[in-house]
Amino acid sequence: MVSRPTPSSILFLAVAASLAGCGGGSNVSNASPRVSEIPQQSTTGASAFTLQLGDYLTDREGATLTYAVTSGGGAFAGSIYSNTFDTMGEYEVGFTVTDGDKTSTGTIPVRVTQGHFAVVREDSSGLLLLDTRTDATVRIAGATSTPSIGGTLADGRLAYQLAAGTGQQLWVFDPLKRTNVRVAAAAGGSATYRAKTSDGKIVYTAGSGNELEIGVYNPTTGVRRVLSTAGLSTVTALVNSADLVFYEVSVNGQADIYAYDVAADESFAVGEATTDEQLLQALPNGGVLFSRVGASGEQDLFYYKVSTGLVEVGADQSALASLNKVLAGVSTDSKVVFTAEGSGTRAVWAWNPANGTSVDLGSAVSASAWNTVVAVGAGNEVAFQSAAFGNTTESDAFFYDLDTATGATLRNSSDLSTVLAVSSDGTTGWAFIRPSGTASSILAVSMVASPATVTWAAGGATSTTLGVLTNGDVVGQRADGGALALFDVSAGTWGTPITGTGLLFEGNGLDAGDFVYRQTVSSQSDLAMWDASGATSVTISDTAGNDVFQAKTADATILFTRVVSGNTNADLFVWDGTTATRLTNADAAGIKHDHSVLGQYTGAR
Repeated sequence: MVSRPTPSSILFLAVAASLAGCGGGSNVSNASPRVSEIPQQSTTGASAFTLQLGDYLTDREGATLTYAVTSGGGAFAGSIYSNTFDTMGEYEVGFTVTDGDKTSTGTIPVRVTQGHFAVVREDSSGLLLLDTRTDATVRIAGATSTPSIGGTLADGRLAYQLAAGTGQQLWVFDPLKRTNVRVAAAAGGSATYRAKTSDGKIVYTAGSGNELEIGVYNPTTGVRRVLSTAGLSTVTALVNSADLVFYEVSVNGQADIYAYDVAADESFAVGEATTDEQLLQALPNGGVLFSRVGASGEQDLFYYKVSTGLVEVGADQSALASLNKVLAGVSTDSKVVFTAEGSGTRAVWAWNPANGTSVDLGSAVSASAWNTVVAVGAGNEVAFQSAAFGNTTESDAFFYDLDTATGATLRNSSDLSTVLAVSSDGTTGWAFIRPSGTASSILAVSMVASPATVTWAAGGATSTTLGVLTNGDVVGQRADGGALALFDVSAGTWGTPITGTGLLFEGNGLDAGDFVYRQTVSSQSDLAMWDASGATSVTISDTAGNDVFQAKTADATILFTRVVSGNTNADLFVWDGTTATRLTNADAAGIKHDHSVLGQYTGAR
């Protein structure tokens, strides 16, 4: 007789089998690597981004793991991911990790917070951002209508304008989010960028005729604040250092001045005279200048600052009351340089808003009756030309230092002394003069201590256009393109001239004192750079095709364009000091485009 197993014995056998499975010879399956959620990573993009993924991975069996990128670029070295991203933006990197048997997937979110941008126009209708650190491009606008730069914002956004019918549209591009937003589309008519606040708000006008909407647009929130709908077609808007927005509005056919306090979100009147008032300039100290038609029809100048109120410029001098006053410049400490013109006289004055006093600069240096301000230098030297009223054959040149309250004659001779520019390295100060009697010379005249003159005899008529470098050095040119000469403002010397054919100053070179110039060789325009440290010229490009300088970038490269042999379009190239690399070519549709650099800026979020 065969006995049947009882339920309890069946349970016992099952448990025994289970326990036996826990011993040697286990057949439990291998688990996949476990990927934890990776939080958003942030990098400036100034160097390669790296991330140790081992911190976000576990494997139950402790197996050796192998990683691979599936999207987003970059590579792994063991468990360390690295990549140099193209530019500012938000990226998602896909990856796999395997233990040799099982595979898991994951993503790395990365935000690149900075970009060094060159704004590049494509033909006459497209707009690109080129990151000059990586030479990668991001498209802003396609083939729509003629683009131009409105303003660049510190957070990386770009305000740009597109031609539309008889007017234009205003757009804001965000390179972080890769989005375009149109500003004041509902206002109708043209929209125009006017100014910006320090925290990236945009002042704009929109509409047509003398009923323009004046507003402030916040690209971060998308909120638009309309300040007025009575802006004249000639409206000016300024933002001072305290982020007050000053603007003009039409009242009875003439302009009054108002200000908008962004922080308080309120507007208030600044100038409400019954005659026309026009904004002129914001000053370094937070004040602003505007003009007003005076009682005798003359133009008067007024200064406004919140802590001071409204003050008439030159009001301490009764002789100026009926004269026509024109702003000529502003010093670094906000002194106002202006001319005051009457019958047969035009005097140069400086007014100090700190104490309300005015100084007649021409009288201080015994200048003639008719004066023209040429420049206010970085060291607050006012350079001006002086002649007897109506004399067109002789003028002299003078300067007055607003900091030291001293002045002197730059040149006094029986011909025309034309001041071309003033420049400085922060310690020195030089005025550059072209005498009509010796038009083949450029005189560098010191404006520090007793003036001393250093002459470049060019061997031919000199150009009235000088190149001024960011370090203050100056490049003189011969009008026929036969020679260039560099004046070192620190040393006070002219260097050995560069000679050739078709020589023309183009812009700053890679390092201080370097400059890019064009030259004609074998009937084509080539580019070279004067290397100041090596005291020699270096070829940028002499390949077949005319080269055109575009910009020196913040990343120490030179951008230029060239019509490549066999083409008719100008492609964009970059030179890093050694090698020239082509950046643009035919697009995906096989179409080739012209390129030009409209401007540069740096943004960070």
